[in-house]
Amino acid sequence: MASPESVSRAAELLREAASRDATDPDQRLERGLLVAAALREVLSHEPVVVGGTAEDFWTADEYHQTDLDLVTWPLTRREQVVLRGLGFSREGRHWVHGVTGLPVEFPESRLAGDEARIHRHPIGDGVASIIGVEDLYLDRIRQSTVDPEDVRLPTYLSALAIAASNHDRMDWRYVDSAIRGETDVDPRLMRKIHRRVRRTIAERLQRRGSR
Repeated sequence: MASPESVSRAAELLREAASRDATDPDQRLERGLLVAAALREVLSHEPVVVGGTAEDFWTADEYHQTDLDLVTWPLTRREQVVLRGLGFSREGRHWVHGVTGLPVEFPESRLAGDEARIHRHPIGDGVASIIGVEDLYLDRIRQSTVDPEDVRLPTYLSALAIAASNHDRMDWRYVDSAIRGETDVDPRLMRKIHRRVRRTIAERLQRRGSR
């Protein structure tokens, strides 16, 4: 059960989130991360930001996410009581915070990636835990295998944006190793898409260097 101190810190982070302008891209991202940080204070297992909010964080793109996706263990009854006390209500698969209006979804209980690569981002007086950039990239590549030839596929464009924005910081050896060990989808398709992304970025960098 969350301590009174943790609940108090979560409430303060939620108040700070409510002060953010959801129509401003930077403030919208901050709002999502503040809510994630608040939930981190009161959940027994660390919630990790994935999905569009994580993509927004790693690419600084204006991603119009409609909800906040967090990976964590299934909520216990006590945790649900705490969330309701903090102003959340259950609406279908979402927990919606009444003041910020932000819907929160817990789509998975297991992080598809290396927990050691989770990025813990200080925000307000809390910390938002975000999926590592390499694992977010791998997720987008994995989803792109539904149509590996379609370069207009949203998940492929996401993978391209993530790689381009983080080219120098990405652990490419880790990415290559993860693709070789892939078991959920055909690793050959992932490798094909991954190589196309790397080739496209290399061509862009070459064009910039020749200007």
